[in-house]
Amino acid sequence: MRQSPRESSPNASNIHLVLSYVADLELEVDRLRKQRQFVQHEVRETLRRIQSLCADAEAAENVLPPMPEIVQAAQQLGNVMSDLHEPPGYHPAHDQVIPIAVHPLVQQVFRWQQRLWGAPEVSLRLELESEYVEWFPARLRHILDNILSNAVKSRDSGKDEAWVHLKLRAGPEGYEFCVTDNGIGLTEGKGDHMFELFHRASPARHVSLGVGLPVVKMLVEQSGGTLTIESGEGQGTTVTFALPHYDVDDYLT
Repeated sequence: MRQSPRESSPNASNIHLVLSYVADLELEVDRLRKQRQFVQHEVRETLRRIQSLCADAEAAENVLPPMPEIVQAAQQLGNVMSDLHEPPGYHPAHDQVIPIAVHPLVQQVFRWQQRLWGAPEVSLRLELESEYVEWFPARLRHILDNILSNAVKSRDSGKDEAWVHLKLRAGPEGYEFCVTDNGIGLTEGKGDHMFELFHRASPARHVSLGVGLPVVKMLVEQSGGTLTIESGEGQGTTVTFALPHYDVDDYLT
């Protein structure tokens, strides 16, 4: 079985260790933040909506509760709970290559980000050359989670529509993901700091440690891949990352 690339010098090993701790911290912060926001916003707001509809009907004489709206709210709550409890198909610390179904993974991650940022109007466009990739599942999910999060939260409210386009190319050497949005983009000079730890390009009201993209870049490059960003103010952002091919049951070290 082939191992993923790893630096051999002592200094590189120390840096790798520190960044691994940062990655673990980012994963845990993401998990706790998402759990809190889902419970406080989605679940509570949906229940309040149902209660409000029933209360309005009760206050009016001879008026039945608007059942279609109540059913719709209940279905929305059911979808949220389904995403919360749907097993990803691997252990969070899974470090072995398995076949990953790209379409359902991207859709689930995107739905999470829509809810987290209160952006149901943002649409997802997929262009997949392959339905499956053979890669490290927990690592790929974390990469997509961060990149799609940035794309959704950077939507431009001044445009008629907001969208995120994900394109996947597959070849004998590996996979290339290209994630493009038509959001606000980066102002001049911001791109120079995107990969600095604890730098935040978004407003302070967006909860973030500022370690997302640096950790994503580390995860990609540690696996032998590359990551680039192109962006312009008002022109959206494109994140392209290439991942080398691994065989099933290859593992990380």
